[in-house]
Amino acid sequence: MNRKEIIQLMKSQSTWRLYLLSALSLGIYTAFYIQQQSQKLLQIPNMPPISPLLIQGLFGCYMLSAIVTVASFFVPPEHAFNIASSLFSIATSVLAIVWAFQMRSRFNQIFASESSSPDWFHGGWTFLFTVFYINYKFNTLHQDLEEIGYAS
Repeated sequence: MNRKEIIQLMKSQSTWRLYLLSALSLGIYTAFYIQQQSQKLLQIPNMPPISPLLIQGLFGCYMLSAIVTVASFFVPPEHAFNIASSLFSIATSVLAIVWAFQMRSRFNQIFASESSSPDWFHGGWTFLFTVFYINYKFNTLHQDLEEIGYAS
């Protein structure tokens, strides 16, 4: 599979759409996006998969975080649901960062990117915007293909 085919496979949707649906679903849509992108990764030859345990953990954390967050709206501020909500949010964020950095390293490696290359997935942006940066980067790479006439 060449660079063009990989970029077309991994391109998913507008980053604004991903952000809006993630916000409206309290992160649950992000869990489905991560699962979908991780499945696409399996279609790329010689690409090591991301641990299914990480993906399942992320999925579970996003779900539990959303449930506990909604439940915390109905209890006093000192209730355990508020502490649990914070803990699940932190766990979800850490796991999302781990997932994003695993995606970043795989694509920097398969594209043989250097830090000066437009294909390079930047570590700082990956840390700050995690899933949204990965999606944005594939959209940017796909747009670059369209501009030179390679994308369909």
